[in-house]
Amino acid sequence: MEMSYGSIWREMMQLTPLCTGSLYEQYFPCGKKGCSCLDSENPKLHGPYYVWARRIDGRQVNRTLRPGIYVEKVKEGIANYTRFKELCTELMRQNEEQILPTERGLNNEEGKKNFKRRSAKR
Repeated sequence: MEMSYGSIWREMMQLTPLCTGSLYEQYFPCGKKGCSCLDSENPKLHGPYYVWARRIDGRQVNRTLRPGIYVEKVKEGIANYTRFKELCTELMRQNEEQILPTERGLNNEEGKKNFKRRSAKR
């Protein structure tokens, strides 16, 4: 079902927070002698720590987060940003349809081009 123009804008305005990038879990060894994280047979790494990776001014920026409210806010922000991009795509599609109702070459009498096939000989 196609969303109305106004409903797209209303949903976009309610999406907050917005976060780009991705979030993933990591586990680390601490490096202290005698710690169970350095056990060669059954290491128990420290974590989980969460890494929020995103691009700022063309460079990748990583931020390590501990489990808690910030991780949940970033997860929500990334999900909201994904939905925001979907809504932008739908908004653009609707705008472009107002400019040119159908794609060129798809049953559009006004948009047909005159062209001649070239012969195979050359």
